[in-house]
Amino acid sequence: MRSLNVRCTKDSVLTVQRSRRWKRRMVYLLIANKSYKYKSGRRSQVIYIGTTGKGAHRPATSAVDKASEAFSELRGVREIRVHIASCRGRKALRTWEHLESALLATFRDLHYELPKYNKRKGSVDHTEDIHLFRLKALQNLIRQFSD
Repeated sequence: MRSLNVRCTKDSVLTVQRSRRWKRRMVYLLIANKSYKYKSGRRSQVIYIGTTGKGAHRPATSAVDKASEAFSELRGVREIRVHIASCRGRKALRTWEHLESALLATFRDLHYELPKYNKRKGSVDHTEDIHLFRLKALQNLIRQFSD
């Protein structure tokens, strides 16, 4: 029987960096290297906005899951980055859930639809969550990854 050849990539495929914002519960955005056109006519690199409701390992798991989908379905995607969005906490208020909802509602207001891989429509019905945060800050965060 012939022996198998072993190869390894020179560049890293997945890199995880430590961040002060990495917490147990947080909101994260998955950003593709290519922007996509939405109903508004604008383009954005945001393909998913999610929250770590079940623990801090979720952004890495979600990035890998969405990346495998995107690499096979979306033409030209070679890289997906994970960005963390955070805010200060308040007593008896799940701020990370409200932040996710506010970001999804802001994205929908700017692009007339949800990001490519967001399927849960219920979270954007809470447009009152936008009032917990500065609207300009939410819009700047979404526009930062738009063309």
